[in-house]
Amino acid sequence: MWVCPKCSREFKRINQSHYCGKAPKSIEEWILQQEPPLQDYFQKLHQVICDAIPDIKQRIAWSMPTYGEKEIVVQFSACKNHVSLYVGEKAIEHFAADLRGYECKKSAVYFQYDEPLPESFVANIVKWCYEN
Repeated sequence: MWVCPKCSREFKRINQSHYCGKAPKSIEEWILQQEPPLQDYFQKLHQVICDAIPDIKQRIAWSMPTYGEKEIVVQFSACKNHVSLYVGEKAIEHFAADLRGYECKKSAVYFQYDEPLPESFVANIVKWCYEN
């Protein structure tokens, strides 16, 4: 068991991601709750998504920034060394050749914090997810 030193909640996983106190109501609030060195990275990712698909509904779902109203188009989450961009299995298959060099899981692409965010590539994936 791991006990959060800030809020004293107990978790099965060490350093379990959670909210100490009130959950954020917006993506901007979520970004401000992240570690200060990573806030700029998440803000840039949020801006790239918003620029790629303007007017898309933004919300927090499953404790993650989520884009899309009835159907989720994309989501992202903070991990220790990377951001996970959840784009779905079809997008992973469609962009397989372009994703060489990136770690991917079934429906997510991992972008390492210590590398620049590939903004135009992210925008292309996000647009494709929105259109398909």
